Amino acid sequence: MTRPWICKPSHTISLIVIFVLLVAIVADAASHPQASPTPQKKWTFLVFMAADNNLEGGTETDINEMEAIGSTKDVSILVQVDRIGKFSQESAWKWPGTKRFVIQKDSDPKKVSSPVVQDLGEVDSADPQVLLDFVKWGAQTAPAEHYALILWNHGTGWKEIQPDVYSSVETPVNALPAGLSEAISNISYNISYDNTSGTSMDIPTLGATMEKVAEILGKPVDLLGFDACLMQMVEVAHAVAPSALFQVGSTDLEPERGWPYDAILKALTANPSCDGRRLGDLIVSAYKASYKMGSQGNVAITLSLIDLSAVKDFTKALSNFAVEIKNGIREIDKIEQAREEALKYVYKDYVDLGHFLKLIGAKTGRAGLRRRAAELLKALATTSGGPGLVAKNAFTGEKYRESTGISIFFPDRGGFRAYKKRYAALSFAKDGGWFGFLDEFETPNLAYLKILEVVLVDENQDGRIAAGETVKVKVKIKNFGKKSAAKLTLSATTDSDLLGRKSFPCDLGTAPAPGKESIIDAFSFTVGAQVPENSEVSLQFSLFGEGAPTSTFRSTFFIKAPFSTVGRILLVVTDGFSPASPVLQGMFQDAKIKFDVWDRMLDGDIKPEVLKRYIDGWVFVAVQDSSDQQQLTAEEVGALSGFLKIGGKMVLSGQDLAFSLRENPFLKEVCRLSFVQDDINVHVISGLNGFAKNASFQIFGGDGANNQKWPDEIDVLAGAKMLMKYNEGARDIADDKDMSGPNLKPGSVSRGIKSSGGAAACVNDGYRLLFFAFGIEAINSASQRQQIVAQIQAFMSPALETQVRDFAGASHRRASRGIRSSREHLEQLDLLSSIEDRLTKKIEQRMETDPSVGQAVMETIESLPAASRQSIRGLEKNVQSLLEFNRQHGTVIPR
Repeated sequence: MTRPWICKPSHTISLIVIFVLLVAIVADAASHPQASPTPQKKWTFLVFMAADNNLEGGTETDINEMEAIGSTKDVSILVQVDRIGKFSQESAWKWPGTKRFVIQKDSDPKKVSSPVVQDLGEVDSADPQVLLDFVKWGAQTAPAEHYALILWNHGTGWKEIQPDVYSSVETPVNALPAGLSEAISNISYNISYDNTSGTSMDIPTLGATMEKVAEILGKPVDLLGFDACLMQMVEVAHAVAPSALFQVGSTDLEPERGWPYDAILKALTANPSCDGRRLGDLIVSAYKASYKMGSQGNVAITLSLIDLSAVKDFTKALSNFAVEIKNGIREIDKIEQAREEALKYVYKDYVDLGHFLKLIGAKTGRAGLRRRAAELLKALATTSGGPGLVAKNAFTGEKYRESTGISIFFPDRGGFRAYKKRYAALSFAKDGGWFGFLDEFETPNLAYLKILEVVLVDENQDGRIAAGETVKVKVKIKNFGKKSAAKLTLSATTDSDLLGRKSFPCDLGTAPAPGKESIIDAFSFTVGAQVPENSEVSLQFSLFGEGAPTSTFRSTFFIKAPFSTVGRILLVVTDGFSPASPVLQGMFQDAKIKFDVWDRMLDGDIKPEVLKRYIDGWVFVAVQDSSDQQQLTAEEVGALSGFLKIGGKMVLSGQDLAFSLRENPFLKEVCRLSFVQDDINVHVISGLNGFAKNASFQIFGGDGANNQKWPDEIDVLAGAKMLMKYNEGARDIADDKDMSGPNLKPGSVSRGIKSSGGAAACVNDGYRLLFFAFGIEAINSASQRQQIVAQIQAFMSPALETQVRDFAGASHRRASRGIRSSREHLEQLDLLSSIEDRLTKKIEQRMETDPSVGQAVMETIESLPAASRQSIRGLEKNVQSLLEFNRQHGTVIPR
C-alpha cells in the first residue's frame, strides 16, 4: 500500500515558484527557438597557411585556385592566412596579420572574392594554440564526416630552427669541422615558421598538437597534408601516427607554386564520398600531373601518401633491421658505400630509405642482413603482395627515379654528433632501434681505419698528370673507431699497363689512434713516356689493419697534356658545354683579350700553382649554380683566398655564388660581403657610383646565356664598395620556365629586395676583387656585355701610379688596425712583400724603355701623406736605387 503524497505549506510555495519559472522558460523558448545544428558535410578541407615569411606571395595564388572550385554542399573549404606583408610587391594583398576565409567559388583567377569571416590581427603561427583554435573553429563552422588538415609553410623535415649544437659534442675528438656549427645554427625552418616571432614548431610539439587536434575532432584526422618541403620522413610520420590516418608530403623540396588546389578540389568535390586514402591518392596524382607538362610547368618533383596505420608494423621491421645492421658493424665500409650511393634529398643526411635498403641488401655478405632488409622493404612499400607504409609514390624527373616515397635521417659522423641530443628527443628515436644504430655507426666499437682521400701530386703541380711525369701518392686515413689497430697495410692495384707495374704494396707501420688521422706518403709511380693523351687509369686501394675491417677507395685519372700558359688572363669555367661557357669566351674574344681556359669539369679543381702563373694578370672565375659539380670546393676557395692574399686580381661571377659561400669566412673576410637572400627574383640590374655609367642591364632573354634562375642579393661590409644593384622598379618579365640550366630548386614566386639590393661589389685592398652575385654571361645584349668587360679591364689594369697609391693605402690600413694573430701577421707580410716585389719589377721594366717612369713614380710617392709614405718605405728605397743606378749607368739593367 502506498502512502498518499501530502504537501506541506512551505513545499507548496516552492512548487508554485518552480512552476512559474518553468512556464517562463517554455514561453521564452517558444519565442526564441534554438538554431538547428549545422548540417554535417562529407568533408571539411582545412588549410593552415603559415605565411608570415617570404612565401606569402603564394597565398593569393593558391586561394584563387581554391576559388576556382569553391565550397559545395558536400565539401567545405576553410583557410586561415597569416601574412607578414613584406614580400608581396606584385600582389594585390599587402596586408599583414591573420584572417580566416570560407572559400566561395568565383570565376576571376586574379582576385580573391571570398569574404573575410574573421580578422585575428597578428598571431604566432608556430604557437600550437593558434593551430588548435583554427581546427576548433573549422569543426564548429563546418562539421563533417571527414577532415583534411593541410599545413602550408616552409618545412625542413625533423630538423628544427637553431638546434643545440655544442651540448651534443661529447669529446674533443668529435669536434665539429670549421663552419659546421655556424651552418647548423642558421638552419631555416621546421614547420609553421613565423618570421615576425622568429619561431617554428618542432616535430615533438607537432606530434603533441596533433593529439589535441584529434581530441577536438573526436577522432584522428582523416588526412594530414604538408604543402611544405622535406616533411615526408619516417621521423615525422612516427610523431603524428596516433592522430591521423594518412599523410601526404614530399621527401624533397617542393616548388614554391606548391600544390595545385584547383585540380585537387575538383577531384574531391567530384568524389565527396572518398575516404582519407582515396583523397591522398587524388592529391598525389594531381600534383604529379600539374608538374609534368601540366598547369604548373615541367619540374622534377616527388610526393607520396603514407598509411599511418602501418607505422607500428613498419617500426617493428625497422627495429629488426637496425639490430641486425648494428650487430654486423664490421661491414661498416659497405654500409658507408650504400649510404654514399643512396638517393639523398636537399639535405644530404636525408636519405631515401628504400633505395638504401636495396643497396645494402646487394652489398652485404650477411644472409641475416639481406633478410631483414627485404622484410623492411616489404613493410615500406605497398605492392600487389600487400599494403605497406607508403601507399602511393609519385615523381617526375630522372633525379627521383630511385625515390621510394620516404626518407630517414642518416647523417655522417659529424652530423650525428651535432644533432644527437635533439634527435634523441624524437618519439621515433626512442622506438625502433635506428638511434642505436646511428650511435654505433658514429663511433664503432672496433678499429675502423678509413681512407678519406687519395691525393696525386704531379711534378709541376698543375693538376694534370702527363706522359713521362712522376706522381707522388699521398693517402689520408682516419681511425673512426673506439679501438686501435696494431699494424697497418695499404695496397694499391691497377688493371692498366700504363704505369709500368700492376701493384703497389706499402707497409705503413703504426695506425692512427682512435679519433686521429694521418697523411701517408704511400708510393710514387711514373707514367710511360709514350702514353697517349686521354688514357684512363684507375687505382684501387685497400687498407688493412689488425682487428679492423677493410677500407677501400678508388681513384681514377686521365693522362693529359701539361697545362700551357699563353696569356696573362685565366678564365675558369665549369663544363665547357654549358650555356655560359661559349658566351663568356665570346666576351673575352670580342674584347681582344688573350686568355687561357681552365675547365673544372675536365681539368679538376683550380690549383694554387696554376693561379700563381697569373699573378701579373687576373683570373675570372665563373660558377653557374650551386650544384655539387658547379660550386667551389673548400680546397678551391682556399686556393682563391691564397691567390688574393699575395696581391692577386680576380673576378668572381655567378648566381648562387654568395649562397654557396654564405657560411665560409672567405665571403666576409676576403670578399667583404654578407649574403642576404637566395633568388631575389629580380632580373634588371643598374650600375652605381659611375660603374658602367650607371646603365641598366637585363639578365634574361636576348643573346645572353639566359640562365639566371637564382640571382643572389648581397650587402657590402667595411672595405667593399657597391657597384651594381637590382632594380626592383624596372619592368621585369623574366620567367624561370624560359631559362636554361638545371631545376635544382624551386624559384621564388615573390620578387623583392630584402636589404640593400646589392648585385655587384669590389674590393681594393692590396688585392683587387670584383664580385658579381649573378652571372654576367646572362646580360642580354652583346654590346652591354662588352661594356662590363671594359669596366673589368679598367679595374684590373690600373696605371702604375695608381698601383703605388693603392699599395700605400693597403699598407697604411693594415698598420693602423693592428695585428690580431700570428697567422694574420704572416699573411700581411706575404701580401705586402709580394706587392712590393712586383711593383719594383714593373717599375724596373718600364724604366728600361722610359727612364722618366721612375721619376714619375717617385713624385707620386712624395705626394702621399706622411703616414702612407712611411708605410711603403721599402718601395721608395727600391725606386731611389733604380734612379741612382740609372743616373750612373744610363740604364737600370746591370751589365
